[in-house]
Amino acid sequence: MPVGGGTVEICVNEELDYRPIESNFDKELNLRMTEKGNSVITGTAFARDHGNNKLQVVNIQRAQYAPKGTVVSILPNSAYIEEWKAVNKKIRKGKKLPEVPIDPNVAACIKTTKVYDDKGHFEFTNLMPGEYILMTSFGYTHRYSYQYYAGTNYLMHPSGAVLSSNNVYNTANGASGATAEIETKVTIKKDGDKVDVNLKDVR
Repeated sequence: MPVGGGTVEICVNEELDYRPIESNFDKELNLRMTEKGNSVITGTAFARDHGNNKLQVVNIQRAQYAPKGTVVSILPNSAYIEEWKAVNKKIRKGKKLPEVPIDPNVAACIKTTKVYDDKGHFEFTNLMPGEYILMTSFGYTHRYSYQYYAGTNYLMHPSGAVLSSNNVYNTANGASGATAEIETKVTIKKDGDKVDVNLKDVR
């Protein structure tokens, strides 16, 4: 703001206690959640691709399993994670402020495993009771069949008049690349439980 004599004073908010996210991230607790329990999460990662009905596209292979070796990640859910997501969602909607970076300690608490067969199966062990976020991403080939217009058949009168007509459609096969981005929540109710989940991306 102008303060006289051609001088402009700029006020900057330098409050060190400014906290866009009120919740704290407890690194030690989150590490224990994925290392000190007796519970197991098993699952299947796949995309269920139904195609685009408006284009008369029909997927040939509905369950597109995550390939062997696909990385699946797990992170204990918490008040901090939920608040961080909510705050950044609000910021993105307003399109005026930069998003709040996540606590760097979160990365150390993400545990990973890999799909171990051709049917998208994976497993996490040593988990404590609580809610978890499971995440994965993988590419696959979307193979499909579709119908296309091939012409029109006409039933003609000897005089040359058209008595009736009908469109003719043929069927062909095609393929395209696709990517599945999957995130879901899973709850373990008590220590020692084994929970089986479908980690799926429905299109």
